[in-house]
Amino acid sequence: MMQSIPGTYYLAASSQSCAAVLHYSTESLSILDPAGAVLWQGNDFTTGADLPGLPLEVRLVDGSYFLPDDPKARLNQFQKAGLATRLEQHKTIIVLSVLLVPVLLWWISMVGIPKMAVAIVPWVPPTAIAAVDQQTLLMLDKTMLNPSELTADTQQYWREQWLQALTSLPQQQQRVIDIQFRQAKHLGPNAFALPAGTVVFTDELVSLLKDKPDALLAVFLHEVGHVQHQHGMTLLVQSTATSLVFAMLFTDLEGITEVLLGTGSSLLQASFSRQMESQADDFATDHLKALGKSSSGFIDAMQAISSASGGKNAEELEQWMQYLSSHPSSVERIEKAKTKQ
Repeated sequence: MMQSIPGTYYLAASSQSCAAVLHYSTESLSILDPAGAVLWQGNDFTTGADLPGLPLEVRLVDGSYFLPDDPKARLNQFQKAGLATRLEQHKTIIVLSVLLVPVLLWWISMVGIPKMAVAIVPWVPPTAIAAVDQQTLLMLDKTMLNPSELTADTQQYWREQWLQALTSLPQQQQRVIDIQFRQAKHLGPNAFALPAGTVVFTDELVSLLKDKPDALLAVFLHEVGHVQHQHGMTLLVQSTATSLVFAMLFTDLEGITEVLLGTGSSLLQASFSRQMESQADDFATDHLKALGKSSSGFIDAMQAISSASGGKNAEELEQWMQYLSSHPSSVERIEKAKTKQ
């Protein structure tokens, strides 16, 4: 049975085209212009992807091609529509997709990827983790941090105090920790841990808590808790995996993808980061107790840092931003620590 399909014929290696009619049977295919002259004839051709709502491109061996005027036209009128077309026309599947795809994305980002990250991190080579520390600290030194203004004796004193406390912990919980000091006025009183065990204290934090050694020790133990639980590497793996998922989903929307990779990932990981902070807090308060100290050192540190960051106004802001913040609120952390006194 001969099938006739009107459309447009595009010449090979040229921008020229003309109206034409494609005649197709199981034996041959021919393309004729409006006057009936044969433009192409033969059996050596292929068809493009059968995409819903788009005309099926007929690609000829010489590089020319034919596009039907009717997007629904196919070379065999009895041919079944492609899978994508059938899915597009199935209303139940459309409704289920609208409902289930967001749920699936939420599960991948909030459950699947975090579990995968926890499973992968133990297999990351120590040399790779050490390289992350080195490169991260180098980048921060060039952008956010300045050399410490604390004297060498002061730095050495605090290193000895904290590392001595660390050696008192059970052997299986001891890690090689590299304590660094940096000046960072725009960060204020702060401390952070890198994946391989580099713990950085700002001069501002040391100055704020210099008369409260147990408070500084609590902050140190909190950061060691991050290292002990491999939080830094876990978050790095999770962030990378989340970014890759969004990149694959929005590969043709570069602008939107950049926004999602820059901000969406942080929002998706906020809950997981709060869990990390709670684990590090528990590590600090539990090990203060193991050292014969109460959790009051941790409470003093949190209260002092909160006051230095704006006091009551900062607490109110934390309550408003709790779903975006990567840390539990100071009030919540202090109340939890009080239960361990």
